[in-house]
Amino acid sequence: MKRFFTLISSIALLAGFVSCETYRVADPDMTAIHLVDGKYMAFATPQGQSEPTTILAIGITNTTDNAKDAGWITITDMDYSYTGSWQRLFAVRFKISINAEAQTFSASAAEVEEPMTAWNPYIEGAYGSYGAYYTATRQWPARFNQSATATITNGKVVTDGVTTPSTYKADLIEFTYTLTNKDGSSKTYAVKGQKKTGWGEDSIEYEEWIAKKGWW
Repeated sequence: MKRFFTLISSIALLAGFVSCETYRVADPDMTAIHLVDGKYMAFATPQGQSEPTTILAIGITNTTDNAKDAGWITITDMDYSYTGSWQRLFAVRFKISINAEAQTFSASAAEVEEPMTAWNPYIEGAYGSYGAYYTATRQWPARFNQSATATITNGKVVTDGVTTPSTYKADLIEFTYTLTNKDGSSKTYAVKGQKKTGWGEDSIEYEEWIAKKGWW
């Protein structure tokens, strides 16, 4: 990767000497919550335990009206032992409150939906495939649709809070997450991870952990 960046930098420098013309490039459009939104991979450790038991694929997106104080979070569990298929993961989606400037977020007993499609890191990138994929709820609706509410406390995103294996920086995400089912049962996790960079080596910690679990 360093060679790649060195090559690109050299080409850019050469181009600067060759061309005397300058062009104004428009700033890319940003959402009102751009300091928080994006895709993240995170370890989830059950309350009262010291080691993670699963990895969560997290997506934070803006609302349709691009509100600066709210957004949607989709949380996909990478543990497919209870579905039997890595192609059909369990996911939930709910609304969160956001302080965009402070880069914090929360939810208090937010109503949960189990979406029919969600990000699936096992599939994404395979055969040039990107986007959302069918979930366990889509495949087996009678077995799922049991989630009721979700609560997030101490949610935050820290810009450049993680130094990745490629030596570059990625945003840190951290929060406490409780999912409550319709029967009143619940699970609480301490969640901590990093924003997806797009570089394979930056996800190696998560890939190796998943491999040890025998999930992939």
